[in-house]
Amino acid sequence: MAKKIVSWAVLLFLFVPLVQSFGQLVQARMLELGETIWPRYAEIRIHCIADQINSAKRVEVNASDSALLDELDLGSGTSSKTPVKKETTTASAALAPMELSFGQKLYCGTERKLSTITIFAIDYIPMTMVILLLVAGIVSTTRRYHIALKNPENRKEELASEISQIFANLILIFSASYMLPFSKGVEAQIQVLWIIGLAFLTGLNVYNIQKSEFSNVSKGQEKSRFSEILLAIPLYCWMAFVCGIYFALFEHHPAGLAIYLQKLTAHATLYIQIGLYVWTGILLRDTSLGRRFFDLLKPWRLPAELLAVIVVIAAALPTAYSGASGIVVLALGATIFVELRRAGASQERALAATAMSGSLGVVLPPCLLVVIVASLNLDVTTDELFYWGWRVFAISTTLFLIVSWFLRKDSWRIQPEQNALKTTWSVFKPFSLYILIAAVIVFVLVFGLNTHFDEHTAPYMLPIAMLALIYWDHKQSLKEHHPASGARDVVKISRTSYDTGSHLGALLMLMGLSACMGGVFERSNVINLFPTQLGSPLSAMIVLTIVLVIIGMLMDPYGAVILVSVTLYPIAKANGIHPLNFWMTALVSFELGYLTPPVALNHLLTKHVVREYLEKEPQIHHASFFARYERVIVPILVLFLTLIVTAFGPILYQSWNS
Repeated sequence: MAKKIVSWAVLLFLFVPLVQSFGQLVQARMLELGETIWPRYAEIRIHCIADQINSAKRVEVNASDSALLDELDLGSGTSSKTPVKKETTTASAALAPMELSFGQKLYCGTERKLSTITIFAIDYIPMTMVILLLVAGIVSTTRRYHIALKNPENRKEELASEISQIFANLILIFSASYMLPFSKGVEAQIQVLWIIGLAFLTGLNVYNIQKSEFSNVSKGQEKSRFSEILLAIPLYCWMAFVCGIYFALFEHHPAGLAIYLQKLTAHATLYIQIGLYVWTGILLRDTSLGRRFFDLLKPWRLPAELLAVIVVIAAALPTAYSGASGIVVLALGATIFVELRRAGASQERALAATAMSGSLGVVLPPCLLVVIVASLNLDVTTDELFYWGWRVFAISTTLFLIVSWFLRKDSWRIQPEQNALKTTWSVFKPFSLYILIAAVIVFVLVFGLNTHFDEHTAPYMLPIAMLALIYWDHKQSLKEHHPASGARDVVKISRTSYDTGSHLGALLMLMGLSACMGGVFERSNVINLFPTQLGSPLSAMIVLTIVLVIIGMLMDPYGAVILVSVTLYPIAKANGIHPLNFWMTALVSFELGYLTPPVALNHLLTKHVVREYLEKEPQIHHASFFARYERVIVPILVLFLTLIVTAFGPILYQSWNS
């Protein structure tokens, strides 16, 4: 019962932003259609508002309505180009009498009610984000899904994980309690939410200790080195310890941690979109689309390494829309891993491909991360960044293909089945229906709401398309009786939301504390230890690249971009590094950091989502170093070579021509 309640709670707070976003788009569309149907709709609307407040002489139009009318260029005269009245009409601006028809009153009333709902939803988006994080955190804590360098494998490691979470939550509660007296309105309500929610999470940790997963494990298996116990502590706990100690002991400002945690609400929409992308990926995982895509390639008997290259390149597209490789790993990682294994790839190569499945697409349009870079820095534009981003993508894919070819275990000779083309075509026909359904739904939404399918609307449209595909897929799977779908249960929305909460709670807790770590770096002035002048662009780039990779190992991409904009970027400019060169280097460096031990966040996320599918392969002590660590070496090698070309290629080219 409790599981269902939490599942539906996650689903509810995923639907709230959907209602808010589509409400805005529908209202804007209704304003445009109203002006088309009635050329004087702006005036009709004002009369409608006047009727609602029983005043035919004086009307107050709220600022949001006026701004929206102004943005849509809907005037108050007969022409749609006539400027709209600004925030309020004065007492002297009497309205000419106008008799409204029933249809006009009904249309205007519906549009106004929709406006009220969307404005209310917008005001509470920050609170919605906090509640979503805490509810998802409940699922992650209950299922013991928080991200650590090592999953607990015995009672001692489990105790270390749970007790560290208790201390981390208490640190956050302590800081929020100090912040509460200085907060007002919605901010105060959010602080109360933090305190109550984190206290509940602490109670769940106590319950997990009492209901141990290792209570029946024999003492011989309880042995664990101290280093392994430390590795079992979730990453967000380490960040909470560092931030709490810094603000309480060094700055004597206990509320500092809560202040930086509160800053998450300034980007509430961004974090909610991450939740929607994760939900979309979980829905995709529960369809047969992944299996059908691999069935298209199966008749051609592609080598496993080549198939992994194709999958990683294909995964660049969802990365471009989600804006972060970690989100793609969470959303699609399980599907990619399972299908690569089914296609014959080794577990190590499947893990490598899954970990870097989103790493190549962060420089492609319309990646939100690139948009944030351009918005924070006036020296670069999105057009310039995306122009060079395509070239960096071409370099990375080429290098991945070359590295995979050199590290191949078998011949890359393709030996297609007899009538492979015919088999592929027979598989493509049902597969194409899925694509057609998704495209039609997106087209209807785009055309009907008169908007675009981009990084801003994709997180809201994709879940709607996936819900339709879930329904269609279930009907098709029952008809086809495919062996891979025989064991699949009917997809339950509550189950998908529960799985979404498991991954989302772990990711958002990590991202929230990562932002706080960025605040510690910024306030501690560690960056001031770097000299402003580093000699030459080449030497400066060497130092900055190393620092950027380290930052990528410790922080989420959005927090890293904000930190680098105010710290390292001025140093790069002072040393003559071109802004485009620096930011392309930064994006690739971050991705290399996410794949580099000791943290290797994308590898942690990969193990996090495929933990149920991993097989314990026998340890071969005489195996080569590469065979034992192929899942780590391949992604690092590809991204390292890409980084070398991206960072130093333009500098060397410029110095050669000068």
